[in-house]
Amino acid sequence: MRKTSTFSLLFFLVTAPFISAQAAVDTPLSLYRLAETNNAEIRAAFAALQAEREKKGQSTGALLPDIRLTGEVASNREDVDTGASGIGNPGESSYGSYEYGLTLRQPVYRKELFTDLDITRANISAAEAKYKAAQQDLISSILEKFFKGLAARDNLEFLISERKAIKEQLDYTQKRYKVGKTTITDYLEAKAAFDLADAEVIAAKDLLNDSLDEIEEMTGEPPKRLAPLGSKFAPKKPDPTDVEHWVKQAEENNPGLIAARFQVESSRHEVTRFKAGHHPTFDIIAKYKTEETGGRFGDSTVDDASIGLRLEFPIYSGGQVSSRVREAVARHEETKDQLLGTQRKVIKETNKVYRNTINALSRISALKLAVDSTRAAVKSIRAGYKAGTRTNADLLRAQRELFKAKLDYAAAKYAYTSNYFQLKNITGTLTEGDVELINAWFDQK
Repeated sequence: MRKTSTFSLLFFLVTAPFISAQAAVDTPLSLYRLAETNNAEIRAAFAALQAEREKKGQSTGALLPDIRLTGEVASNREDVDTGASGIGNPGESSYGSYEYGLTLRQPVYRKELFTDLDITRANISAAEAKYKAAQQDLISSILEKFFKGLAARDNLEFLISERKAIKEQLDYTQKRYKVGKTTITDYLEAKAAFDLADAEVIAAKDLLNDSLDEIEEMTGEPPKRLAPLGSKFAPKKPDPTDVEHWVKQAEENNPGLIAARFQVESSRHEVTRFKAGHHPTFDIIAKYKTEETGGRFGDSTVDDASIGLRLEFPIYSGGQVSSRVREAVARHEETKDQLLGTQRKVIKETNKVYRNTINALSRISALKLAVDSTRAAVKSIRAGYKAGTRTNADLLRAQRELFKAKLDYAAAKYAYTSNYFQLKNITGTLTEGDVELINAWFDQK
């Protein structure tokens, strides 16, 4: 027992650093799987789908036989006055009575019941499309918030680095000022730049905390360190590079658009269902009843069995049916207009996201060159400042431009990835497999 415990302890001490290192990083995939389990919105969407599916059993059940067993027990009291007829036994008597029966009703023609089933099928299909949309939105949202968190962290790191560089420049300027090699203006400019950088760092910390809170809201757990983009980052153009292809795919596969189409179908069936209020109903009714009773004629047992057809034809219901039909027609027009609005929005968003994806690719290339050129400029200006041909303000401005170029370069990478997956989301093709694919782009150590 001691050997086993010792071995377990040694194994834990050896492996614990590696386990904690792996657990200390959050990737898009790890956050998505957390959100898939804990996110309140996706769980609510699944519950809504399950509730809608249950309605199929209710609609189907209304078409099946309705069988009811009834029973009744009563205590009775009679006070009989036979009068001149003299039939029966006069006077008071008390007796019990018992009755039980079985009734079966089978709908034969109920237009509204058959239409209810059509409505239920359309509503289930709409709910399934909405749930798929919720799943895709969850992936897209967690990626968007992940990149927002990375951008906020990068912003903070760059601002801290900028503050450090400005502080070094401030210290250097202060030394030069004390020995009379620079002016008070240079020193004050450096001091003002440092104070501004310090304030920006404080604001950047708040921004980062806000973005991490947004991730926690989706996953239900505080995020750990967000894995940064690594050297495997490999952006590519949407394939094919034809926006009309993506628009057509969105019109065919966008889950929100599919749900809107089924809602139009459901509302069309609603019109039919309310019109069924003018239709006759036709049922088969079978009954069996046993009654045991007493009374002045003595105890008796009656068995009664019957089977028949029941036809009802509505004549007038105060105008309710016609009013409900008009309401349903108006609702149907409403859903058709909503479908048109959704379709236009999907087309607009597809064009926008496609352009953003292409533009982000171009920005990545341009900003990479900008980082290289601003880095070279800072090096040249620093040498000029030491030689006395450049001012302190020139150097501070160049350093800020370098940090901004680095920040914009990183942000362009995040924007590309976010827009690329928004494009897959809006065209109905975004899956967990896409998250697994990009997960390799991130350093997980």
